[in-house]
Amino acid sequence: MDMAMLQVSVTLMVLTALTFNMFQGSKSPSWWGRFLVYPVTYMLSVQLGSTHLMPALVLGTIVRYAVNLAFTALSKLDSFAEPVRIHRANPPAEQHERELDWDGPVILSPTAFILVDAVTGWLRSTVSLTWTSLAVCFLSHYLVVEPLYYAFHLWLHKPAVYKASHVHHHSSVVTEAISGTSHPMLETLGYLANFSFPFLVPAWCGCFSTSLIPIYFTFFDIMNCIGHCNFEVVPRWLQAGPLKYFIYTSSYHSLHHSKYKYNYCLFCPIWDYLGGTVHPTTDTLHTQVLTQKPRPLDVIFLAHGHYSYSMLHVPWLSPFLSSHQHEQRWWMIPLQPLTFLWVLFCRYCLSTACVQRYQYRSTQCATWCLPVTGHFYFMKSHRQLISEMIAQAVRDADDAGVKYFGLAHLNKAEFINQGGKELLPLLGDRKIRIVHGNTLTAAAVWQALRQYTQPKDEIVFAGSTSKIGRALCILLARRGHTVRMITGCEERFQKIKSEAGDGGKNLVRVQTYEEGVGCRVWILGKVMEPKKIQALIPPESLIIDFAVPHVSEEIAKDYRYVNGAALSYSQKDTDLTFCHDVPKTVPACLAAAIVHARENTQKHETGEVDVDEVEGWWEKATRHGFTLACIEPDHAKKD
Repeated sequence: MDMAMLQVSVTLMVLTALTFNMFQGSKSPSWWGRFLVYPVTYMLSVQLGSTHLMPALVLGTIVRYAVNLAFTALSKLDSFAEPVRIHRANPPAEQHERELDWDGPVILSPTAFILVDAVTGWLRSTVSLTWTSLAVCFLSHYLVVEPLYYAFHLWLHKPAVYKASHVHHHSSVVTEAISGTSHPMLETLGYLANFSFPFLVPAWCGCFSTSLIPIYFTFFDIMNCIGHCNFEVVPRWLQAGPLKYFIYTSSYHSLHHSKYKYNYCLFCPIWDYLGGTVHPTTDTLHTQVLTQKPRPLDVIFLAHGHYSYSMLHVPWLSPFLSSHQHEQRWWMIPLQPLTFLWVLFCRYCLSTACVQRYQYRSTQCATWCLPVTGHFYFMKSHRQLISEMIAQAVRDADDAGVKYFGLAHLNKAEFINQGGKELLPLLGDRKIRIVHGNTLTAAAVWQALRQYTQPKDEIVFAGSTSKIGRALCILLARRGHTVRMITGCEERFQKIKSEAGDGGKNLVRVQTYEEGVGCRVWILGKVMEPKKIQALIPPESLIIDFAVPHVSEEIAKDYRYVNGAALSYSQKDTDLTFCHDVPKTVPACLAAAIVHARENTQKHETGEVDVDEVEGWWEKATRHGFTLACIEPDHAKKD
């Protein structure tokens, strides 16, 4: 074996080890190690004298990532994709994790070029880009790649092969732009071999140009994304006459993922027509999608960013991140300067946008987001502008026929609009109803207290003078609990004490967290530092939390923990995948807006919480499928 072949063999072993986890997604702790293939490929090209390919491969790879990101972003932009969306449902969050392997072919393609060049030398003779080079390249695609792919794809649908491999790809019924390159490794290698012909045939004909690499990569990825992006890209005029035999549509390939036994072609439908595998609804679906009526909305929930990194957890940047809890990840730290610029760009250049549409038990909902992070709310110079943005969002929602408008966290702050109350005079005769949702949040906390405490239990309450805190303190005092209210405001404390009537004697004002030390029941309506929680609250104590941001799971696992601001629901009830705060929950204030719509209350919910309505709201919530989100201590789980 000569030195070149030895190097190739060793490199293949290294690449196999590095890419072993490539197709395991985030389930592997070393998923990021797959990107080491890039430097290894470059070093291999230097050793084998194939560096003449690297500039085109680098450019082509960058373009491929850009194309896939662009289609992902467009598919998640509601104003762009919603009118021509094919499946009006969201892919499950599990699909986003499974498809983290989507860039496997992108990573492996440069390596394949270097290895082919080292073993065969076919790609050594290059010429300047000419029309002949382009013609041979694309003729190779349509005359070689397309029929081979069609035959290979039919074989992949044989029951045994399908079950062993291709089922991974077809697990995505509602496809994403990146779904087209999510395959098991052996299947991917088969595709790479087939897709090499647009470069090999020009090389065999003596007209290979390195410029063909980024050109064909761009063509291929655009066409592949068109077939998987779940919104119709191809206009009707491109399907006129014989064009429909050579250009597929987004709905054409979508049918392959929903019907399975039809529309097998890569990008060129003529092979399906010749093979008799075109689905009979192909043409009508294309027309139907392009002419469909707008989807109505019953509920809008207006969210906002919290910390700067939360602005990275949006679907048009990463559907995967958007379906997971918003938190700082290690790789975000070096990106902080760019994240800061992105936050400023959002604040000053963008307007309110739809993050995701979804349904809850057939109630049509959407989460909109102000392009504003939390710290702007606490800057007095920005409050008026934020208030105007909220008011404009309400008007836009009403113009769209929305019935109920829910307000998240700071969008209903007292200093912004007094819990939505200041929005009411702006509505005039508009029919939309404003919902702050605080009553259901109070109801969830109250339900947890009734479930896990007795009237004799003493309680420490942080955030006790908030709208939600006021209602809960009154209810607790009436039940007989002694409540240590942590507050620096004597006036607000006295007002709540008087509203509690005879139970007011059970309310005690304290001014520091330390005055609650040793107590085994805590309500947190205000953020409490993790170190202070661990220092002052004994392990296994009951913590009921409705603060935003909430207590982290790492801290909560040592306690009996209930998040009253986040309600659980059955996954079968909704196609929501966007994580508002806690995975597999929705904010209680969002749940409240949904309940308003489903109960058709025809009422605003603004200002102070009506104490007498709290218990009734928990009954409404459970009737519509919402439950408490609880965590038991670690040792209790093991027992």
